[in-house]
Amino acid sequence: MNFDDGKIGDVSRSVIIPMTEAEYAQKLRARGINIVCHQERYWKEIVLGFYEPVHLMARLTSEQATRPALLSWGFRTALDEKDRATANAIMPINLLSELENYDPENLPRKRRADLRKSMKQVRIVELIDGSILQQQGYEVLCSSLQRTKHDKIPTKANYLATIAAESADRHCLTIGGMIGNKLGGYITGWAVDGTAYMVKGYYATEALPTSIVTGLYYGFIQVCKRSGKIHQIANSQHLKELPNLCFYKESMKFLVHFIPTKLSMNPVMKQLIRWRYPNKYYRLSGQYRS
Repeated sequence: MNFDDGKIGDVSRSVIIPMTEAEYAQKLRARGINIVCHQERYWKEIVLGFYEPVHLMARLTSEQATRPALLSWGFRTALDEKDRATANAIMPINLLSELENYDPENLPRKRRADLRKSMKQVRIVELIDGSILQQQGYEVLCSSLQRTKHDKIPTKANYLATIAAESADRHCLTIGGMIGNKLGGYITGWAVDGTAYMVKGYYATEALPTSIVTGLYYGFIQVCKRSGKIHQIANSQHLKELPNLCFYKESMKFLVHFIPTKLSMNPVMKQLIRWRYPNKYYRLSGQYRS
């Protein structure tokens, strides 16, 4: 398998093309997600009746941070720095900032060793046309989710439909780790304005001893760094209940940032989420139940 077959690309030449907020909203609407435009900003309904901006890291003004839909029991949005005094919550999220200064020499010794190991055992490439994911990706996803339990395993038909859509999208970047001719893991992401999002990553259990995760993280970061248009990368909201995962992310310089937010929730729903789903409530508000 080589760079000339159109299936894989040299990751050192890969690019990530940022979308505007409006372009991203259009893509989500085409996938069947309910999108509303309110105060010239785009919001998505993440669960029935609750809204967030499509661009999670967008900083809205206090005038824009109001209920986006009439039939809504809640919303959450990051606030513009000048309006941080109006914040009533925080959003804990793992962010890599100061992208221009990201260098292996700034990583902890263990991560530098992992990166060297990965470079020797794993070939980090761009997965261009989706064919490798169609052939091998579902097996990697199943292995990853069976180990982590982070999400439900989709049907293979739904998985293949997602791969087809993402492969046709010029804004979507997927990099994979090849061990010989076998796919060991991959990361998919995209960018909106100046923020890149590491949307999903799956790593086969048998590939973990190669330090493939570190290799893929580093490869994705380097693509964003070279773009010159990305100033930060959002990994995920803070999964405080998974301390080992949190430690790993922070060792790769995805530090926990606490973003001032405006949170509005129906009191009954607020109490329900706070008591039944304390970790979700923490990610919504920055607070645990008391």
